[in-house]
Amino acid sequence: GENDETFLHIYHSHQHNEAYPSPTDIRLAAWPDAYYVLVSLADAAPVVRAYRILEGVVTEEAIGVG
Repeated sequence: GENDETFLHIYHSHQHNEAYPSPTDIRLAAWPDAYYVLVSLADAAPVVRAYRILEGVVTEEAIGVG
């Protein structure tokens, strides 16, 4: 059906904060199987981190680059 969507990665940036889910990010996390990828632009070099958020519990996940 039209609502059979699967979210694998959900990402957004934090302009002035670290790459960690905010209370609002955690509250709005509706897809438990998705990776929530956050990019911090607070410093000169962007920082990218990924998390799973399940029932308000945040778990950082390793990101493979290569």
